[in-house]
Amino acid sequence: MGLEGIKLIACDLDGTLLHPGEREPRPEAFELINELHRRGIVFMPASGRQYASLRYLFAPVADELAYVCENGALVMSEGRAVVKRSMERSLAMDIANAVVAYPHADVTLSCEGHLYTISGNDAFIDHLRYEVHCDVTVVDRPEDIDEDVIKIAFQTPETEQPAALEYFARRFSDRVDVMTSGTEWTDFIGFDSGKGSALADYGRALGISPNEMMAFGDNENDRDMLNVVGHPYLMESCNPSMRGVNDRVRYVRTVEEELRRLLAE
Repeated sequence: MGLEGIKLIACDLDGTLLHPGEREPRPEAFELINELHRRGIVFMPASGRQYASLRYLFAPVADELAYVCENGALVMSEGRAVVKRSMERSLAMDIANAVVAYPHADVTLSCEGHLYTISGNDAFIDHLRYEVHCDVTVVDRPEDIDEDVIKIAFQTPETEQPAALEYFARRFSDRVDVMTSGTEWTDFIGFDSGKGSALADYGRALGISPNEMMAFGDNENDRDMLNVVGHPYLMESCNPSMRGVNDRVRYVRTVEEELRRLLAE
C-alpha cells in the first residue's frame, strides 16, 4: 500500500513514538516528518500533553504539524484551535477537588492557554515546567481558575495507579471518560472528547476521510483513535488490553521503522 491516499498520520507519544526512558523524538523521526510534509502528508502528534509542551518537543518541525492535545480535547493547527471541548464547570471543580483530597496524587487542569496546578508540591511543579515544558500557572484551589477547563489529569506513583483509576472511575465514569495515559497519569475528559473524536472533527473540517488517515498508538487513550482511522497501527509492546482492538490493526516494532518502510514503497 505504501502511503498512497494517506493525507494524515496521527501518532501517540509515550510508549509509541517515544520509547521507555526517552524524553524527546530521535533525529530520524524529524527526518521522516520532513519527508511526509514534503509529500503533503500532515503528521499529527496525538497526546495527553499541552500544546506548548508538544511544540517544544517537536521544535525542529513545529510549524509543519497539526496537534491533538490534551488527549483530544484540543486540536491546534497553524496556531489556532480547530477543535476545543470544554467541561461543564461544576463537574470540573468536583473532579479537581476530589483529586486534591486523594492521597499521593498531583492534579493538573488544562485550559486552552495554560496548564494549572495546585500549590504545595514544588517538585511536581518543577517537573511540569522544566522537564515536560508546560506553560504552568499555580493556584491555591481549583476555583481560582477563570478559564474553561478542557481536561483534568493527575499523576500518582505507578504502583498506586490501578487503585486510583478504579476509585475515580467508580466516582465519575458516568459523567466523563476516565482513562490511563501512561503508567503514572490518569485523565478525565468529556464524553466524545477523545483522540478519535478529535481526528474525526479535524478530518471533517479539512475534508479528510477516515480512510485517508493512519494512526499509531499503544494504550487505552488511543483506542478510539485507532477505531476511527482506516489504517491503525499498534506497537508490539502495547498494553495487552489493546490487542485485537479491531480487525484492521497491524503491529509494528517502532514508528520510524514502519514509516521508513511505507515511504520506500
